Amino acid sequence: MTNTYRGGPGTPILTAEALGIPDERERYAIRKNIVARKINSVLLPAMRRHGIDMWILLSREFHPDPLLLDLGGGWPGVRSAFIFFDDGSDVPQKLIISSHELREDLFSEVYTQQLYGYGSEGLSPYLREAVHSRHPQRIGINISPTLPMADGLSATLKQYLEDAIGPEYSARLVSAELLARDFRASRIPEEHGVFKRLCEWTVAWCEEAFSQRVIWPRITTCADVYWWMRSTARRLGMELEFLPAIRINRRGQPLPTNLDSEPIMPGDLLTLDAGLAFDLFRSDYQRTAYVLQPGEIEPPASLQQAFGASLRMRDQLTTRMEPGKLGHCVWEETMAWAQEQGYDIMYPQVTGRKTVVTPMVGIYSHSLGNSTHDIDTRIAVDSPVAYGDRVRYPLQVNRWFAIELAVCTPIPEWEGRAALIPIEEDAALTERGVEYFARQQTELMVIPS
Repeated sequence: MTNTYRGGPGTPILTAEALGIPDERERYAIRKNIVARKINSVLLPAMRRHGIDMWILLSREFHPDPLLLDLGGGWPGVRSAFIFFDDGSDVPQKLIISSHELREDLFSEVYTQQLYGYGSEGLSPYLREAVHSRHPQRIGINISPTLPMADGLSATLKQYLEDAIGPEYSARLVSAELLARDFRASRIPEEHGVFKRLCEWTVAWCEEAFSQRVIWPRITTCADVYWWMRSTARRLGMELEFLPAIRINRRGQPLPTNLDSEPIMPGDLLTLDAGLAFDLFRSDYQRTAYVLQPGEIEPPASLQQAFGASLRMRDQLTTRMEPGKLGHCVWEETMAWAQEQGYDIMYPQVTGRKTVVTPMVGIYSHSLGNSTHDIDTRIAVDSPVAYGDRVRYPLQVNRWFAIELAVCTPIPEWEGRAALIPIEEDAALTERGVEYFARQQTELMVIPS
């Protein structure tokens, strides 16, 4: 797609150096510091809060537990166990038992005890000794109907654990889902600083994608933008937990995502949904742009008003995000206000996929940070099939959220068909309210023809 770059073939648009993205060695040092600090300062309070005195995480080759990276990562080996025990001191005991040596110094510096290279006896006797010698009363394991990140223990590994530790201690196994939630979602200052930088990099990446450096109206397709975003992320040293989605809304008619057969045209409304992955962290942003028609110097007033309606809805949502409130209650309060203003409720299956002719609002805000849809509270409709208990968790200070919603506003010039304007910004809930990590979109982005 180099023929669509305003900078010319081969011209770099974003660079790791310009954005200040750390090299591999610095990235490792950042991750090691965060893992060490978090295990030693956050884990034990979470264990005590939920009455768990031992937490066992099991992994095996090509089937690592989703929380393994939070605890240091490493090769899972034939079978490996990460064991944390509350012996009454200020930090938990931290044990690793693995068939293979873990090759980063993080493990020797963070963990109390490491045993590498068991033989034909396997992991089982070492698991048994670790449990029986400590006499835990409640043993947390990663099983959860609600949280995929806390549901990493397979049926086979659970049976293996029960066979290893015997019936007396197997009767003490409990779900560690809330321990895992609080350990991952409780943030230390070092995490905040790194995630803020990731959000700033993500905003720069998204804004560049919707610029005249990348888009030539009548030539560039959404697929071109999609592949530009993928290749640029790779060049910056980032990964993508989810693939970008670029969509044209043409006079109220949404076209398929990442379309390759139809160029972007003057008068189109463009939306993108994308995020970057950097070591432990994941971002999630949406942006909206208007392609100017010949003779226009700004978007039509009706579209600017539609964008303003989305911003007002965002503010109505965030003012209701108070510590202690349940996620679905925040959704219900905000939707009640929206319905008083004449909006219908829009559910995810409608968003961006259908032509809409009435004012509608959809809210699907979620926790984020280590996963795009992370382990903490969800602000959405109380739908157990979709969200389990996540919408029933209370909001807590120092937790991170994607403030995500969309508003459909009918446009007179489009024969009453609606412009769908999504909003998604990454933010922290603080004692002062919602605080955004990076520059927010406050008006429609503009792409010249």
